[in-house]
Amino acid sequence: MEPIFPATRHSITFRMTVTVCAFLILFQAVLATLIFFYFKHEFKQSISAQQFTLLTVVTQNIDQKLASSQKVIVDVAKLVTPEIVADDDAAQRFLDNRPGTHSVFDNGLFLFSPEGRIIAEAPYLANRRGRNISFRDYYKKTLSSGLPVISEPYVSTHTPGAPAIMFTAPVRDKSGKLIAILGGSINLLQDNFLGELSRTRIAETGYLYIITRDRTLIMHPDKSRIMRSPEIVGANKLLGEAYKGFEGSGENVNSRGLYSLTSYKRFKTTDWIMGANHPIVEAYAPIYLFRKYLLAAVIFGTLFSVLVVRLMLDRFTSTLVRFADHVKSISAKKGEERLFNNNSNDEIGILARTFNAMVQHEDQKSAELFHASTHDALTGLYNRAYFDSELERLSRGRVTPISVVVADIDGLKACNDSSSHAAGDALIRATAQVLLESFRAEDIVARIGGDEFAVLLPGVDTEQVQLALTRVRNAESNAIIPVDGICPLSISLGYTTSETPEGLQDAFKLADQQMYVEKAAHKHSHACSA
Repeated sequence: MEPIFPATRHSITFRMTVTVCAFLILFQAVLATLIFFYFKHEFKQSISAQQFTLLTVVTQNIDQKLASSQKVIVDVAKLVTPEIVADDDAAQRFLDNRPGTHSVFDNGLFLFSPEGRIIAEAPYLANRRGRNISFRDYYKKTLSSGLPVISEPYVSTHTPGAPAIMFTAPVRDKSGKLIAILGGSINLLQDNFLGELSRTRIAETGYLYIITRDRTLIMHPDKSRIMRSPEIVGANKLLGEAYKGFEGSGENVNSRGLYSLTSYKRFKTTDWIMGANHPIVEAYAPIYLFRKYLLAAVIFGTLFSVLVVRLMLDRFTSTLVRFADHVKSISAKKGEERLFNNNSNDEIGILARTFNAMVQHEDQKSAELFHASTHDALTGLYNRAYFDSELERLSRGRVTPISVVVADIDGLKACNDSSSHAAGDALIRATAQVLLESFRAEDIVARIGGDEFAVLLPGVDTEQVQLALTRVRNAESNAIIPVDGICPLSISLGYTTSETPEGLQDAFKLADQQMYVEKAAHKHSHACSA
Protein backbone atom coordinates (compact mmCIF):
# COMPACT_ATOMS: atom_id res chain seq x y z
CA MET A 1 0.00 0.00 0.00
CA GLU A 2 1.36 3.41 -0.90
CA PRO A 3 1.62 5.97 1.88
CA ILE A 4 -1.11 8.56 2.06
CA PHE A 5 1.03 11.38 3.55
CA PRO A 6 1.74 13.13 0.25
CA ALA A 7 -1.98 13.38 -0.38
CA THR A 8 -2.45 14.54 3.20
CA ARG A 9 0.29 17.16 2.82
CA HIS A 10 -1.27 18.31 -0.44
CA SER A 11 -4.67 18.60 1.21
CA ILE A 12 -3.29 20.59 4.11
CA THR A 13 -1.46 22.93 1.74
CA PHE A 14 -4.59 23.39 -0.27
CA ARG A 15 -6.65 24.07 2.82
CA MET A 16 -4.03 26.55 4.11
CA THR A 17 -3.99 28.26 0.76
CA VAL A 18 -7.76 28.47 0.74
CA THR A 19 -7.77 29.67 4.35
CA VAL A 20 -5.12 32.34 3.74
CA CYS A 21 -6.83 33.48 0.56
CA ALA A 22 -10.20 33.59 2.29
CA PHE A 23 -8.73 35.61 5.13
CA LEU A 24 -7.04 37.90 2.62
CA ILE A 25 -10.26 38.37 0.70
CA LEU A 26 -12.10 39.20 3.90
CA PHE A 27 -9.36 41.53 5.07
CA GLN A 28 -9.17 43.32 1.74
CA ALA A 29 -12.95 43.62 1.58
CA VAL A 30 -13.15 45.11 5.08
CA LEU A 31 -10.22 47.45 4.49
CA ALA A 32 -11.55 48.55 1.11
CA THR A 33 -14.98 49.17 2.65
CA LEU A 34 -13.53 51.32 5.44
CA ILE A 35 -11.43 53.30 2.99
CA PHE A 36 -14.37 53.73 0.64
CA PHE A 37 -16.77 54.99 3.31
CA TYR A 38 -14.14 57.29 4.79
CA PHE A 39 -13.29 58.64 1.35
CA LYS A 40 -17.00 58.97 0.50
CA HIS A 41 -17.69 60.93 3.68
CA GLU A 42 -14.67 63.20 3.28
CA PHE A 43 -15.33 63.73 -0.43
CA LYS A 44 -18.95 64.69 0.19
CA GLN A 45 -17.91 67.12 2.89
CA SER A 46 -15.23 68.56 0.62
CA ILE A 47 -17.34 68.99 -2.51
CA SER A 48 -20.22 70.46 -0.46
CA ALA A 49 -17.85 73.00 1.06
CA GLN A 50 -16.29 73.79 -2.33
CA GLN A 51 -19.68 74.31 -3.96
CA PHE A 52 -20.83 76.61 -1.16
CA THR A 53 -17.57 78.55 -1.37
CA LEU A 54 -18.09 78.98 -5.12
CA LEU A 55 -21.67 80.10 -4.53
CA THR A 56 -20.53 82.55 -1.85
CA VAL A 57 -17.94 84.10 -4.18
CA VAL A 58 -20.47 84.42 -7.04
CA THR A 59 -23.11 85.88 -4.70
CA GLN A 60 -20.66 88.43 -3.34
CA ASN A 61 -19.68 89.38 -6.90
CA ILE A 62 -23.33 89.86 -7.92
CA ASP A 63 -23.93 91.79 -4.68
CA GLN A 64 -21.08 94.13 -5.53
CA LYS A 65 -22.41 94.67 -9.05
CA LEU A 66 -25.93 95.29 -7.78
CA ALA A 67 -24.60 97.82 -5.27
CA SER A 68 -22.43 99.40 -7.97
CA SER A 69 -25.41 99.67 -10.36
CA GLN A 70 -27.51 101.20 -7.60
CA LYS A 71 -24.76 103.72 -6.86
CA VAL A 72 -24.62 104.67 -10.55
CA ILE A 73 -28.34 105.49 -10.64
CA VAL A 74 -28.11 107.38 -7.33
CA ASP A 75 -25.16 109.46 -8.58
CA VAL A 76 -26.94 110.29 -11.86
CA ALA A 77 -30.08 111.26 -9.92
CA LYS A 78 -28.05 113.92 -8.10
CA LEU A 79 -27.38 115.60 -11.47
CA VAL A 80 -31.08 115.99 -12.34
CA THR A 81 -32.24 119.56 -11.74
CA PRO A 82 -35.79 120.93 -11.40
CA GLU A 83 -35.29 122.59 -14.82
CA ILE A 84 -34.66 119.20 -16.41
CA VAL A 85 -37.72 117.70 -14.71
CA ALA A 86 -39.90 120.57 -15.89
CA ASP A 87 -38.81 120.28 -19.57
CA ASP A 88 -39.57 116.94 -21.28
CA ASP A 89 -37.12 117.62 -24.10
CA ALA A 90 -34.37 118.65 -21.69
CA ALA A 91 -35.01 115.47 -19.73
CA GLN A 92 -34.77 113.44 -22.96
CA ARG A 93 -31.45 115.08 -23.85
CA PHE A 94 -30.16 114.46 -20.35
CA LEU A 95 -30.96 110.74 -20.56
CA ASP A 96 -29.71 110.40 -24.14
CA ASN A 97 -26.33 111.95 -23.27
CA ARG A 98 -25.38 109.30 -20.69
CA PRO A 99 -23.70 106.52 -22.73
CA GLY A 100 -21.83 105.22 -19.70
CA THR A 101 -25.06 104.79 -17.77
CA HIS A 102 -26.71 103.08 -20.76
CA SER A 103 -23.92 100.49 -20.74
CA VAL A 104 -25.01 99.50 -17.23
CA PHE A 105 -28.76 99.62 -17.78
CA ASP A 106 -29.41 97.83 -21.07
CA ASN A 107 -33.20 98.07 -20.84
CA GLY A 108 -33.29 101.85 -20.72
CA LEU A 109 -33.16 104.91 -18.47
CA PHE A 110 -36.38 106.52 -17.24
CA LEU A 111 -37.44 109.71 -15.53
CA PHE A 112 -40.81 109.48 -13.76
CA SER A 113 -42.89 112.23 -12.24
CA PRO A 114 -43.95 112.00 -8.57
CA GLU A 115 -47.41 111.08 -9.90
CA GLY A 116 -45.96 108.03 -11.65
CA ARG A 117 -45.93 109.21 -15.27
CA ILE A 118 -43.06 108.87 -17.75
CA ILE A 119 -41.34 112.23 -18.32
CA ALA A 120 -38.65 110.81 -20.60
CA GLU A 121 -36.99 107.51 -21.45
CA ALA A 122 -33.88 106.51 -23.34
CA PRO A 123 -33.75 105.00 -25.84
CA TYR A 124 -36.68 107.14 -26.92
CA LEU A 125 -39.92 105.39 -27.89
CA ALA A 126 -42.74 107.33 -29.50
CA ASN A 127 -46.12 107.89 -27.84
CA ARG A 128 -44.97 106.80 -24.36
CA ARG A 129 -44.46 110.11 -22.60
CA GLY A 130 -47.07 110.57 -19.92
CA ARG A 131 -47.77 106.85 -19.61
CA ASN A 132 -48.83 105.94 -16.08
CA ILE A 133 -46.55 103.47 -14.28
CA SER A 134 -47.80 104.20 -10.77
CA PHE A 135 -49.01 100.61 -10.47
CA ARG A 136 -45.42 99.34 -10.49
CA ASP A 137 -44.11 98.14 -7.11
CA TYR A 138 -40.75 99.86 -7.62
CA TYR A 139 -42.53 103.21 -8.03
CA LYS A 140 -44.64 102.63 -4.91
CA LYS A 141 -41.69 101.54 -2.77
CA THR A 142 -39.50 104.45 -3.91
CA LEU A 143 -42.27 106.96 -3.31
CA SER A 144 -43.18 105.58 0.13
CA SER A 145 -39.64 105.07 1.41
CA GLY A 146 -37.91 107.96 -0.31
CA LEU A 147 -34.94 105.65 -0.79
CA PRO A 148 -33.27 103.91 -3.76
CA VAL A 149 -34.93 100.59 -4.61
CA ILE A 150 -33.91 97.44 -6.47
CA SER A 151 -37.16 95.98 -7.78
CA GLU A 152 -38.47 92.46 -8.01
CA PRO A 153 -38.58 91.16 -11.60
CA TYR A 154 -41.34 92.59 -13.78
CA VAL A 155 -42.46 92.38 -17.42
CA SER A 156 -41.06 95.37 -19.29
CA THR A 157 -43.15 97.51 -21.63
CA HIS A 158 -40.08 99.33 -22.93
CA THR A 159 -38.87 96.03 -24.36
CA PRO A 160 -42.28 94.38 -24.63
CA GLY A 161 -42.52 91.03 -22.89
CA ALA A 162 -38.92 91.01 -21.62
CA PRO A 163 -38.35 90.23 -17.94
CA ALA A 164 -36.43 93.02 -16.22
CA ILE A 165 -35.46 94.56 -12.90
CA MET A 166 -35.49 98.28 -12.14
CA PHE A 167 -33.03 100.35 -10.08
CA THR A 168 -34.61 103.58 -8.85
CA ALA A 169 -33.37 106.67 -7.03
CA PRO A 170 -35.40 109.67 -5.83
CA VAL A 171 -34.63 113.05 -7.41
CA ARG A 172 -34.88 115.96 -4.99
CA ASP A 173 -34.64 119.73 -5.25
CA LYS A 174 -32.46 121.85 -3.00
CA SER A 175 -35.09 121.83 -0.26
CA GLY A 176 -35.17 118.03 -0.23
CA LYS A 177 -38.57 117.71 -1.86
CA LEU A 178 -39.02 114.71 -4.17
CA ILE A 179 -39.56 116.09 -7.68
CA ALA A 180 -38.99 112.96 -9.78
CA ILE A 181 -37.78 109.36 -9.75
CA LEU A 182 -34.86 108.22 -11.91
CA GLY A 183 -34.86 104.58 -12.99
CA GLY A 184 -32.44 102.26 -14.77
CA SER A 185 -33.66 98.89 -16.05
CA ILE A 186 -31.72 95.68 -16.74
CA ASN A 187 -33.09 93.13 -19.23
CA LEU A 188 -32.80 89.66 -17.70
CA LEU A 189 -32.52 88.09 -21.16
CA GLN A 190 -29.51 90.17 -22.24
CA ASP A 191 -25.80 89.48 -21.82
CA ASN A 192 -25.28 91.61 -18.69
CA PHE A 193 -23.82 90.63 -15.32
CA LEU A 194 -27.03 88.78 -14.45
CA GLY A 195 -27.37 87.20 -17.88
CA GLU A 196 -23.80 85.91 -17.69
CA LEU A 197 -24.83 83.92 -14.62
CA SER A 198 -27.06 81.67 -16.75
CA ARG A 199 -23.98 80.43 -18.64
CA THR A 200 -22.03 79.59 -15.49
CA ARG A 201 -21.66 75.85 -15.08
CA ILE A 202 -20.58 73.69 -12.18
CA ALA A 203 -18.57 70.94 -13.90
CA GLU A 204 -20.62 69.79 -16.91
CA THR A 205 -24.30 69.96 -15.93
CA GLY A 206 -24.47 71.90 -12.65
CA TYR A 207 -25.92 75.39 -12.77
CA LEU A 208 -26.73 78.52 -10.75
CA TYR A 209 -29.99 80.42 -10.44
CA ILE A 210 -31.54 83.33 -8.53
CA ILE A 211 -35.00 83.24 -6.94
CA THR A 212 -37.01 85.80 -4.97
CA ARG A 213 -38.82 85.24 -1.70
CA ASP A 214 -42.13 84.86 -3.58
CA ARG A 215 -40.49 81.95 -5.50
CA THR A 216 -40.09 83.87 -8.76
CA LEU A 217 -37.02 82.94 -10.79
CA ILE A 218 -34.90 85.95 -11.72
CA MET A 219 -32.15 84.06 -13.49
CA HIS A 220 -31.97 80.44 -14.70
CA PRO A 221 -30.14 78.63 -17.54
CA ASP A 222 -33.57 77.80 -18.96
CA LYS A 223 -34.69 81.29 -20.08
CA SER A 224 -38.28 80.09 -20.39
CA ARG A 225 -38.44 79.65 -16.60
CA ILE A 226 -37.51 83.28 -15.79
CA MET A 227 -40.41 85.13 -14.13
CA ARG A 228 -42.03 81.78 -13.27
CA SER A 229 -42.33 79.86 -10.02
CA PRO A 230 -41.32 76.21 -9.51
CA GLU A 231 -44.13 73.90 -10.60
CA ILE A 232 -44.68 72.13 -7.25
CA VAL A 233 -44.60 74.31 -4.14
CA GLY A 234 -42.97 72.44 -1.25
CA ALA A 235 -41.23 69.84 -3.43
CA ASN A 236 -37.86 71.54 -2.95
CA LYS A 237 -37.47 71.13 0.82
CA LEU A 238 -34.02 72.71 1.03
CA LEU A 239 -35.33 75.85 -0.70
CA GLY A 240 -38.01 76.04 1.98
CA GLU A 241 -35.26 75.94 4.60
CA ALA A 242 -33.38 78.68 2.71
CA TYR A 243 -36.44 80.94 3.02
CA LYS A 244 -36.20 80.36 6.79
CA GLY A 245 -32.57 81.49 6.86
CA PHE A 246 -30.60 78.36 5.91
CA GLU A 247 -27.31 78.88 4.06
CA GLY A 248 -25.15 75.96 3.03
CA SER A 249 -25.19 72.74 1.01
CA GLY A 250 -27.13 69.50 1.17
CA GLU A 251 -28.51 66.65 -0.87
CA ASN A 252 -31.90 67.62 -2.21
CA VAL A 253 -34.65 66.85 -4.72
CA ASN A 254 -35.71 69.94 -6.66
CA SER A 255 -39.16 70.81 -8.01
CA ARG A 256 -38.56 68.72 -11.13
CA GLY A 257 -37.46 65.64 -9.25
CA LEU A 258 -33.73 66.05 -9.95
CA TYR A 259 -31.60 64.53 -7.18
CA SER A 260 -28.87 67.13 -6.69
CA LEU A 261 -26.24 68.53 -4.41
CA THR A 262 -27.86 71.89 -3.70
CA SER A 263 -26.44 75.04 -2.08
CA TYR A 264 -28.14 78.30 -1.11
CA LYS A 265 -26.71 81.73 -0.24
CA ARG A 266 -28.65 84.92 0.49
CA PHE A 267 -27.85 88.29 -1.08
CA LYS A 268 -27.03 91.28 1.12
CA THR A 269 -28.25 94.04 -1.21
CA THR A 270 -31.64 92.44 -1.90
CA ASP A 271 -33.96 89.81 -0.48
CA TRP A 272 -33.01 87.33 -3.21
CA ILE A 273 -31.48 83.86 -2.85
CA MET A 274 -28.75 82.37 -5.04
CA GLY A 275 -29.03 78.63 -5.60
CA ALA A 276 -26.70 76.02 -7.08
CA ASN A 277 -27.81 72.60 -8.34
CA HIS A 278 -25.21 69.95 -9.17
CA PRO A 279 -26.72 66.58 -10.18
CA ILE A 280 -25.67 63.91 -7.72
CA VAL A 281 -24.67 61.57 -10.55
CA GLU A 282 -22.02 64.05 -11.69
CA ALA A 283 -21.15 65.56 -8.32
CA TYR A 284 -20.37 62.17 -6.79
CA ALA A 285 -18.92 60.62 -9.96
CA PRO A 286 -15.42 60.46 -8.39
CA ILE A 287 -16.92 58.38 -5.55
CA TYR A 288 -18.40 55.89 -8.02
CA LEU A 289 -15.15 55.82 -9.97
CA PHE A 290 -13.21 55.34 -6.75
CA ARG A 291 -15.51 52.45 -5.85
CA LYS A 292 -14.82 50.79 -9.21
CA TYR A 293 -11.07 51.19 -8.81
CA LEU A 294 -11.26 49.87 -5.28
CA LEU A 295 -13.32 46.85 -6.36
CA ALA A 296 -10.89 46.19 -9.20
CA ALA A 297 -8.01 46.34 -6.74
CA VAL A 298 -9.69 43.79 -4.46
CA ILE A 299 -10.42 41.37 -7.32
CA PHE A 300 -6.94 41.76 -8.75
CA GLY A 301 -5.40 41.14 -5.36
CA THR A 302 -7.52 38.03 -4.80
CA LEU A 303 -6.64 36.39 -8.14
CA PHE A 304 -3.00 37.28 -7.79
CA SER A 305 -2.89 35.96 -4.24
CA VAL A 306 -4.05 32.47 -5.35
CA LEU A 307 -0.89 32.22 -7.46
CA VAL A 308 1.70 33.74 -5.12
CA VAL A 309 0.12 34.17 -1.69
CA ARG A 310 3.28 34.59 0.32
CA LEU A 311 4.97 37.00 -2.08
CA MET A 312 2.25 39.42 -3.03
CA LEU A 313 0.07 39.21 0.09
CA ASP A 314 2.57 41.03 2.28
CA ARG A 315 3.36 43.60 -0.39
CA PHE A 316 -0.22 44.35 -1.35
CA THR A 317 -1.49 44.45 2.21
CA SER A 318 1.36 46.61 3.43
CA THR A 319 0.63 49.17 0.75
CA LEU A 320 -3.04 49.36 1.66
CA VAL A 321 -2.25 49.56 5.36
CA ARG A 322 0.29 52.30 4.71
CA PHE A 323 -2.28 54.21 2.67
CA ALA A 324 -4.94 53.80 5.36
CA ASP A 325 -2.50 55.00 8.04
CA HIS A 326 -1.61 57.96 5.85
CA VAL A 327 -5.26 58.89 5.38
CA LYS A 328 -5.98 58.55 9.09
CA SER A 329 -3.05 60.75 10.13
CA ILE A 330 -3.21 63.24 7.27
CA SER A 331 -4.73 65.97 9.44
CA ALA A 332 -1.51 66.11 11.48
CA LYS A 333 0.76 66.41 8.43
CA LYS A 334 1.81 69.40 6.37
CA GLY A 335 3.20 70.09 2.93
CA GLU A 336 4.70 67.18 1.02
CA GLU A 337 4.07 64.88 3.99
CA ARG A 338 0.37 64.97 3.12
CA LEU A 339 0.99 63.29 -0.24
CA PHE A 340 0.92 59.48 -0.40
CA ASN A 341 4.18 58.24 -1.89
CA ASN A 342 3.42 55.45 -4.32
CA ASN A 343 4.80 55.28 -7.86
CA SER A 344 3.23 52.00 -8.97
CA ASN A 345 1.03 51.82 -12.06
CA ASP A 346 -1.53 49.43 -10.61
CA GLU A 347 -4.86 50.30 -9.01
CA ILE A 348 -3.15 51.46 -5.81
CA GLY A 349 -0.99 53.80 -7.86
CA ILE A 350 -4.06 55.24 -9.60
CA LEU A 351 -5.74 55.61 -6.23
CA ALA A 352 -2.64 57.33 -4.81
CA ARG A 353 -2.41 59.79 -7.70
CA THR A 354 -6.13 60.56 -7.47
CA PHE A 355 -5.80 61.04 -3.72
CA ASN A 356 -2.67 63.22 -4.10
CA ALA A 357 -4.40 65.39 -6.71
CA MET A 358 -7.30 65.90 -4.31
CA VAL A 359 -4.96 66.72 -1.39
CA GLN A 360 -2.97 69.20 -3.51
CA HIS A 361 -6.20 70.84 -4.66
CA GLU A 362 -7.45 71.10 -1.09
CA ASP A 363 -4.09 72.44 0.15
CA GLN A 364 -4.14 75.08 -2.57
CA LYS A 365 -7.64 76.14 -1.57
CA SER A 366 -6.64 76.20 2.10
CA ALA A 367 -3.59 78.33 1.30
CA GLU A 368 -5.73 80.79 -0.65
CA LEU A 369 -8.26 81.00 2.19
CA PHE A 370 -5.46 81.46 4.75
CA HIS A 371 -3.92 84.27 2.67
CA ALA A 372 -7.31 85.97 2.36
CA SER A 373 -7.85 85.70 6.14
CA THR A 374 -4.46 87.22 7.03
CA HIS A 375 -4.07 89.96 4.40
CA ASP A 376 -5.78 93.25 3.67
CA ALA A 377 -7.59 93.13 0.30
CA LEU A 378 -6.83 96.74 -0.70
CA THR A 379 -3.09 96.92 0.09
CA GLY A 380 -1.92 93.32 0.22
CA LEU A 381 -0.41 93.97 3.66
CA TYR A 382 -1.13 91.83 6.69
CA ASN A 383 -4.48 92.61 8.32
CA ARG A 384 -5.33 93.50 11.93
CA ALA A 385 -6.11 89.92 12.97
CA TYR A 386 -2.71 88.67 11.80
CA PHE A 387 -0.92 91.66 13.38
CA ASP A 388 -2.60 90.98 16.75
CA SER A 389 -1.64 87.30 16.62
CA GLU A 390 1.99 88.17 15.83
CA LEU A 391 2.02 90.80 18.58
CA GLU A 392 0.81 88.16 21.03
CA ARG A 393 3.32 85.59 19.75
CA LEU A 394 6.31 87.94 20.00
CA SER A 395 5.23 89.07 23.48
CA ARG A 396 5.55 85.44 24.60
CA GLY A 397 8.82 84.82 22.76
CA ARG A 398 12.49 85.43 23.47
CA VAL A 399 13.49 87.86 20.69
CA THR A 400 14.79 91.20 22.00
CA PRO A 401 14.78 94.07 21.40
CA ILE A 402 11.52 94.54 19.48
CA SER A 403 10.56 97.86 17.93
CA VAL A 404 7.04 98.99 17.05
CA VAL A 405 6.06 101.65 14.51
CA VAL A 406 2.54 103.06 14.17
CA ALA A 407 1.66 105.13 11.09
CA ASP A 408 -1.46 107.08 10.20
CA ILE A 409 -2.40 108.83 6.94
CA ASP A 410 -3.06 112.53 7.40
CA GLY A 411 -6.18 113.89 5.76
CA LEU A 412 -7.59 110.66 4.36
CA LYS A 413 -11.20 111.58 5.21
CA ALA A 414 -10.76 115.01 3.68
CA CYS A 415 -9.35 113.37 0.55
CA ASN A 416 -12.33 111.02 0.32
CA ASP A 417 -14.77 113.91 0.85
CA SER A 418 -13.11 116.40 -1.49
CA SER A 419 -11.96 114.08 -4.24
CA SER A 420 -13.25 110.52 -4.32
CA HIS A 421 -12.90 107.20 -2.62
CA ALA A 422 -10.71 106.14 -5.52
CA ALA A 423 -8.28 108.91 -4.58
CA GLY A 424 -8.46 107.81 -0.95
CA ASP A 425 -7.78 104.21 -1.92
CA ALA A 426 -4.80 105.34 -4.00
CA LEU A 427 -3.49 107.22 -0.96
CA ILE A 428 -3.82 104.08 1.17
CA ARG A 429 -2.04 101.93 -1.43
CA ALA A 430 0.73 104.51 -1.80
CA THR A 431 1.26 104.52 1.97
CA ALA A 432 1.43 100.74 1.97
CA GLN A 433 4.07 100.82 -0.80
CA VAL A 434 6.12 103.40 1.13
CA LEU A 435 6.12 101.20 4.23
CA LEU A 436 6.97 98.03 2.30
CA GLU A 437 9.93 99.74 0.62
CA SER A 438 11.19 101.18 3.91
CA PHE A 439 11.22 98.07 6.12
CA ARG A 440 12.86 94.66 5.95
CA ALA A 441 11.23 91.63 4.39
CA GLU A 442 11.10 89.93 7.79
CA ASP A 443 9.32 92.89 9.43
CA ILE A 444 5.55 92.55 9.90
CA VAL A 445 3.89 95.44 8.05
CA ALA A 446 0.11 95.52 8.57
CA ARG A 447 -2.89 97.71 7.90
CA ILE A 448 -4.75 97.72 11.24
CA GLY A 449 -7.45 100.27 10.48
CA GLY A 450 -8.91 102.46 7.76
CA ASP A 451 -5.97 104.89 7.69
CA GLU A 452 -3.75 103.29 10.30
CA PHE A 453 -0.76 100.99 9.83
CA ALA A 454 1.62 99.25 12.24
CA VAL A 455 5.00 97.53 11.90
CA LEU A 456 6.68 94.98 14.19
CA LEU A 457 10.49 94.88 13.89
CA PRO A 458 11.92 91.89 15.79
CA GLY A 459 15.56 92.32 16.81
CA VAL A 460 15.62 96.05 15.92
CA ASP A 461 16.81 98.65 18.46
CA THR A 462 16.03 102.36 18.67
CA GLU A 463 18.88 103.48 16.42
CA GLN A 464 17.92 101.03 13.68
CA VAL A 465 14.23 101.92 13.80
CA GLN A 466 15.13 105.62 13.46
CA LEU A 467 17.06 104.79 10.30
CA ALA A 468 14.00 102.94 9.02
CA LEU A 469 11.79 105.98 9.72
CA THR A 470 14.24 108.12 7.77
CA ARG A 471 13.72 105.77 4.82
CA VAL A 472 9.97 106.18 5.30
CA ARG A 473 10.24 109.98 5.12
CA ASN A 474 12.41 109.78 1.99
CA ALA A 475 10.02 107.36 0.30
CA GLU A 476 7.08 109.52 1.38
CA SER A 477 8.51 112.59 -0.35
CA ASN A 478 9.10 110.60 -3.55
CA ALA A 479 5.76 108.76 -3.58
CA ILE A 480 3.59 109.07 -6.67
CA ILE A 481 -0.17 109.09 -6.09
CA PRO A 482 -1.86 107.34 -9.05
CA VAL A 483 -5.10 109.36 -9.07
CA ASP A 484 -3.89 112.57 -10.71
CA GLY A 485 -1.92 113.51 -7.59
CA ILE A 486 -5.04 115.10 -6.11
CA CYS A 487 -4.28 114.27 -2.48
CA PRO A 488 -0.76 114.80 -1.07
CA LEU A 489 0.77 111.97 0.93
CA SER A 490 1.47 112.84 4.56
CA ILE A 491 2.11 110.20 7.22
CA SER A 492 2.17 110.65 10.99
CA LEU A 493 4.56 108.26 12.72
CA GLY A 494 5.13 107.01 16.23
CA TYR A 495 7.63 104.42 17.41
CA THR A 496 9.15 102.86 20.48
CA THR A 497 11.41 99.94 21.36
CA SER A 498 10.71 97.26 23.94
CA GLU A 499 13.73 95.62 25.56
CA THR A 500 11.65 92.71 26.84
CA PRO A 501 8.92 90.64 25.16
CA GLU A 502 6.60 91.28 28.10
CA GLY A 503 6.67 95.01 27.43
CA LEU A 504 5.66 94.71 23.78
CA GLN A 505 1.96 95.42 24.34
CA ASP A 506 2.76 98.61 26.27
CA ALA A 507 5.30 99.58 23.60
CA PHE A 508 2.59 99.32 20.96
CA LYS A 509 0.28 101.61 22.97
CA LEU A 510 3.11 104.11 23.49
CA ALA A 511 3.95 104.13 19.78
CA ASP A 512 0.27 104.74 19.03
CA GLN A 513 0.24 107.70 21.46
CA GLN A 514 3.38 109.15 19.87
CA MET A 515 1.79 108.87 16.47
CA TYR A 516 -1.24 110.85 17.66
CA VAL A 517 1.08 113.52 19.09
CA GLU A 518 2.77 113.88 15.69
CA LYS A 519 -0.63 113.84 13.95
CA ALA A 520 -1.81 116.71 16.18
CA ALA A 521 1.38 118.59 15.32
CA HIS A 522 0.75 118.07 11.62
CA LYS A 523 -2.81 119.39 11.98
CA HIS A 524 -1.54 122.45 13.87
CA SER A 525 1.11 123.03 11.21
CA HIS A 526 -1.42 122.80 8.40
CA ALA A 527 -3.78 125.13 10.27
CA CYS A 528 -1.00 127.70 10.72
CA SER A 529 -0.08 127.43 7.04
CA ALA A 530 -3.72 127.96 6.08
